[in-house]
Amino acid sequence: MSPGHRWYLAGAFLSSLVSCTNAFYLPGAAPHDYHEGETVKVFVNALTPMLAASDNAKIFHFCEPDGGPKSEPESLGSILFGDRIFNSPYNVSMMRDNTTCHVLCRQDVPADDAKFINDRIREDYALNWLVDGLPAAEMKVDTKNGDVFFDMGFNLGDDEGAYAEMPALNNHYDIVFKYHEPQPGSDVYRIVGVLVWPASIGGNQDSDTNCDTSEDNKFILNEETSNRVRYTYRVTWSESDTPWATRWDNYLHIFDPRIHWFSLVNSVVIVVFLCVMVSMILLRTVSKDISRYNAIDLSEEVQEDWGWKLVHGEVFRTPQHPMVLSVLVGNGAQLAAMVGVTLGSSGAFVSCIN
Repeated sequence: MSPGHRWYLAGAFLSSLVSCTNAFYLPGAAPHDYHEGETVKVFVNALTPMLAASDNAKIFHFCEPDGGPKSEPESLGSILFGDRIFNSPYNVSMMRDNTTCHVLCRQDVPADDAKFINDRIREDYALNWLVDGLPAAEMKVDTKNGDVFFDMGFNLGDDEGAYAEMPALNNHYDIVFKYHEPQPGSDVYRIVGVLVWPASIGGNQDSDTNCDTSEDNKFILNEETSNRVRYTYRVTWSESDTPWATRWDNYLHIFDPRIHWFSLVNSVVIVVFLCVMVSMILLRTVSKDISRYNAIDLSEEVQEDWGWKLVHGEVFRTPQHPMVLSVLVGNGAQLAAMVGVTLGSSGAFVSCIN
C-alpha cells in the first residue's frame, strides 16, 4: 500500500470519530434557566475586610442552615481570591413569595460577642452573598457622572449619624432579584442581578414577623447584657431588560477613567533605564572579549575560544533528528497556547464570573 493511501485511510478513520465525540461546557460559563417555583440557591461568602486568623465567623451569630453550613465547590479564581463559600438557610423559589416577609431565625448574642460585632460595624464590614454566580450588591449612584452601578456587598450595620457611638445591627434584608425572560411566555427565567437593601428593625425581637423598615427604631446590641436578635428577609422579583450576556455591566463600573500619566511615565522611565543598563553591561562584556580575542596570536598553537564564542555557531547546526525536534516544539507551543486560551476563556483568571 502506497504512503498516499495510508494517509487517506488514516484521515477517513479520524473523520469517522467525529460523530462519537461529546461536547462539554465550562461550569459557570453557560446561563442557568430557572422555571417558576424552582429553588434559587443563596450562598454566603466571607465578610470583608477579610477576617483575621484568630476571628471566628460563629461569633457573628448568623443564622445557619439545618445540619450546619457546608462548604461549596469553588473555582480557581475564588480560591485565589480567598473566598469561603457556604450554603445558607434562605428559602427562595423562582417567582414565588413576592414581597412576603419571612423570619429566618432568632439568635442570642452574648455581651462579649455584641462588643465584637459593634467593633466590626465600625470597621465597615460587609456581607457577601452569591446567587447564580452573581454577587449580591447595593445599588449606588456615582456622584461625578450620575451613573447607576452595583456595589458588591452590603453593610453589616449602620454607624453613621446618631449611631456613631453605638452602631445599629442590620437584622433585615430586602432582597430584589432581577430576572430576564429570553423568550416571553416560555416560563424560562434568568437571573441578571441581585440587590440587597439591609435594614435594622428594633423593638421586641420575640414578637411576630415584622418587616416594616419605615420606623425609625433600629436594633442596637447592648454590650452589657445578652441580646435577642430576630433576622428577617423579604424577596421581591423585578423584571429587567438586561440580557444574561451583559448582566455584569452594572457591576463593572469604572470610577476614575482618567489616564494616570505620572504612573505611566514613571514606568516607562524605569523600563528604559533598566534596558540601557543591561545593554551597557552586555556591550562592555562583548567588547572586552573581542579586544582580547584580537590581541592574541592567531596561530594554531595559541588559538583558543572561551565564553560565548564556544557556542555562538551551535544555533546554525542541523540537529540529528530534525523531524522529531520540529514535532516536539510544535506540539509544545500548541499545548501551551491551548492551555492559556482555555484558562482565559474559562474565567480562571480574568472572568468576573469566578
